[in-house]
Amino acid sequence: MKTTFYFCCMTRKDRIKTRNEKVRDYFSNLEKKYPQWKLSALLEETANQFLPISPATVSAILKESGCYSE
Repeated sequence: MKTTFYFCCMTRKDRIKTRNEKVRDYFSNLEKKYPQWKLSALLEETANQFLPISPATVSAILKESGCYSE
């Protein structure tokens, strides 16, 4: 219940920033766990975990490019 309250009181910018941090952490952990995976597989698996974003969005978040830069 506290999580719901926490997210409803956050601004959109704060929610996106939190999501982007979680995406980076998840990708990093996945990369360490499966070093044999290709980059495209890592991006796709990360995108599947954080729907509705695409592998291209994950890539932009990791590169901090465009509107995903902080």
